Amino acid sequence: MTRSSPPTSRRSLLLSSPDRRFLSSFLGEDRNTECSHRDALEAAQAEHDRVREAAIRAYQLHELELERKRIAEAELKEKQRLQVEAQIAAEELRLRELKAKTIPKPPPEPPSPRVEPPPPPKPAPAKAPAQAPAPAAAKPPTAPTLGPPAASTANAALKAAPSTSIFPPAAAKQNAAPANPFQNALSKPAQPNNVAPSQPTNGALTPAKQPAPVQSVSNGQAANQELINRYTEIHQELKKLRKNLVAESKVPGSPMKGKLGAYRREIRVSIGQLTGTKGANAQPTNKIMAALRDALEGKVPSPPIDVSRYVVGQREPVQDALHNDLTMPSLFVYLLNICAKSIISQFINEGGANPKSADPIGVFTAQVFSTKEFMWRGQPLIDIMMSKFRVVCPVVFGSRGNDRTERGRIALGWKKDGPSWITEQSHNDRMTGLGAGFAAVSLRDFSKSARTNPYPPTNYWVALAGIVNSPVGLISNTQYVVLRAMIEGYEQRFLNFYGNAGLAALRLALIEFPKKAPEHAAAAGSLRALAEVLRESGLVLT
Repeated sequence: MTRSSPPTSRRSLLLSSPDRRFLSSFLGEDRNTECSHRDALEAAQAEHDRVREAAIRAYQLHELELERKRIAEAELKEKQRLQVEAQIAAEELRLRELKAKTIPKPPPEPPSPRVEPPPPPKPAPAKAPAQAPAPAAAKPPTAPTLGPPAASTANAALKAAPSTSIFPPAAAKQNAAPANPFQNALSKPAQPNNVAPSQPTNGALTPAKQPAPVQSVSNGQAANQELINRYTEIHQELKKLRKNLVAESKVPGSPMKGKLGAYRREIRVSIGQLTGTKGANAQPTNKIMAALRDALEGKVPSPPIDVSRYVVGQREPVQDALHNDLTMPSLFVYLLNICAKSIISQFINEGGANPKSADPIGVFTAQVFSTKEFMWRGQPLIDIMMSKFRVVCPVVFGSRGNDRTERGRIALGWKKDGPSWITEQSHNDRMTGLGAGFAAVSLRDFSKSARTNPYPPTNYWVALAGIVNSPVGLISNTQYVVLRAMIEGYEQRFLNFYGNAGLAALRLALIEFPKKAPEHAAAAGSLRALAEVLRESGLVLT
């Protein structure tokens, strides 16, 4: 029996080593011993460590890839910035070369004795000296601010604009019927030149008329300061409203609980989806309109609030207005505030890199604030947005300062990043987006619409005049950045509104104003380059 086959119980000993090890691990007698379990745990821990280390390596590689992409994007943006600066420098150099070129004047004609006037016309030379001092006397009010006399008419138009557009009653009296509100402002400065020849006997009468424009400018400055103060008050009232509503929404059982944050997020996301693609803005616009109507119709109940706190000037009830009461739902005013804040943020985030992207946001802004059911006593609530706009871009409201000083930067809306100021490039990007956004809102054409323009072009004129009429000591680089953003891409709309007066204003802004630039105002060269670009496209300003 020694040569017989082995018993079945020992047949596994004859298997190959892998099969024997596999079977022994499950069928062995020591499979439930503590040592076996410890070995299994150690093997599992080793596998876990291996998988974890592989995941960490994959995550680190992903982070490195993201950092590489971020650096590549930053490098691309920097290259684009350098290319733009190089183009501007090349345009400025080309402009200097053109200015350096001179065309020789033809030699004067030989004197002819026949040209001498005969004795009878001798009184004519007597009139000439009497007429000559009149333009010279009428010249000083404009020359110190704007330089060449060729721009005196436009300068007077710019200075007349604030005094006639900030006070609506005065505008109604002075500009009774013309479609162009600055047509009279452009014609008024010519009166001193026409009146002066009729008073040749008294040479002191012409300079005596100088206090009149000074008085109008001082009145305009006082009115502008009053407007700024009122915007500051509105901004503070909006902060109080936000604080009160947020606190009330957290009260148990409040109908606004959960709704306030949902509406806020929906408005922000929808405004972020606005693009220049035709038809793409219908859905986000409808969502925002629906949220505002829900708040206005009381679908989400909220306490009423006095609307006069959030507008400039007193408003009386008007016929056919949908909302003539003293109050409106506080949630509606709050959502309008969120809407305005998101619009401004979109101008900053998108318009800085691509100023053209501000236009569809301007269309949306005009659509919301011109909706009749969102008005109070027949007028739009655009003051809510403008009170916030004044905080981030005070330059368009006439604020001036030295951007090299702490106080000046505060006056110009320079933002802080913690305890320190943001970089100059970041500040310029913000101001570019806001300048383009201001133009996109204020230069909307409502001539073919039955709606009321919530922020008419007169506000653009006043902002432009406030910048170009700045005293030399208060001109800043920020003003040049904002001014270029306001003009570039919107010059045709401006000319459509103001015609020859607008052409004269552009000449002041792009030709004369850069001549007053301080040494540190590098953006002044971009205005000169823009004038050259417009000249090549057919708009000659010189």
